[in-house]
Amino acid sequence: MFRFGSRAVAIFAAVALAGVAHAHDDAPVAPTPEGGLSWDVLASSNAVAWQDAAGVEHLKPQFSSEVAELRGKPITIAGFMMPLDEGSATQKRFILFQSPPDCLFHMTLGPTHFIEVTTDKPVETTGRPLVLRGTLNLVDDKQGGVFYRMADGQLLSVL
Repeated sequence: MFRFGSRAVAIFAAVALAGVAHAHDDAPVAPTPEGGLSWDVLASSNAVAWQDAAGVEHLKPQFSSEVAELRGKPITIAGFMMPLDEGSATQKRFILFQSPPDCLFHMTLGPTHFIEVTTDKPVETTGRPLVLRGTLNLVDDKQGGVFYRMADGQLLSVL
């Protein structure tokens, strides 16, 4: 029987997880639409870790000045859909990512890299990049995990 010390297990885990993280580096990135918002702007905000009285870790937003100026304003952005209504051919509420998501429970990017989208009309579920226009709302909740929401989203095109 083999016995591994905690250091050996930690090194093995770090090497294994580095390969998973690296796999996301090669993922396609949605292009910035002409006149649209770049994901780099949203990523310029920070997710600040803090602990509540029970010792539970949370992330709260610290919006960059560039992002703060977009509060409540219309934006156009391209991204990949993660459906929230599993098994449905259309979605009116979904998560939009810069790169194709692989699993809701295995997101390697933080809350500055996705937008919760609500649309007026259903959008066909697809793995192709979408170009959307809607109002960007900044979420100031320090326990919510979602920093960005798009209200009144409209599908402009599927790339």
